[in-house]
Amino acid sequence: MEDHVEIRAGEEAQPPAPPKDGGAAPGEKPEGASGAKVVDRRRRYGEDGGAAQAEAAEAPRTVPTYVEQLERKVAVAEEKLKEHVERLNKESADFRARQERELERRTLEARKRVVSAFLPIAEDLGRAVAAASAPAAGDAAEGLIEGVRLIQGRFSQELAAQGVVPIAAVGERFDPSLHEALMTKEVTDPSLDGVVVEELGQGYRLGDEVIRPSRVAVGKLRAGEAAPGS
Repeated sequence: MEDHVEIRAGEEAQPPAPPKDGGAAPGEKPEGASGAKVVDRRRRYGEDGGAAQAEAAEAPRTVPTYVEQLERKVAVAEEKLKEHVERLNKESADFRARQERELERRTLEARKRVVSAFLPIAEDLGRAVAAASAPAAGDAAEGLIEGVRLIQGRFSQELAAQGVVPIAAVGERFDPSLHEALMTKEVTDPSLDGVVVEELGQGYRLGDEVIRPSRVAVGKLRAGEAAPGS
């Protein structure tokens, strides 16, 4: 706002006369004097006046916007932290599962090695029982036969307690995952073609793992005979 001085019409502006002895002080009109009347219409604002209020009203309100930005950043950071924690939990669970599977595998392998060392003994006992049971052995071998049978039965019980079970062979259709074919035998019955007809060595299984396949003879249909389903 521009400061201005208004001079009323019909009056001539004159400089203020210097004070005389006994005269009026500066800014006061002496008695009987004529001259211009000065009116000061400048607006004055105090330190807490309208100008400061106008500037405050025109200033942008940045505080709420800044707080909102901080809140958005915090929300994004929390979401990232949540995803990171979930990923760590999943990785930890997967690691524990892998460790458990590896431990089970190693335990099974150790049990297989231990059990495999006893299998020849079980077979030898079986052969001894078979030899002693032959008619030529006579009554003198009856006590030996009974003792060997007891040992064989006890040994089989110990194997079963460890989860070792014999693999069924004779009468079963040949399965390369369970049986090892050492020979074939000619058969005339079409139903025996491809079937285990003789067990030459007992096979054993520990759980779902085959420790040793059964060694078997597999039936083979004689040439000229009708195959099953033909």
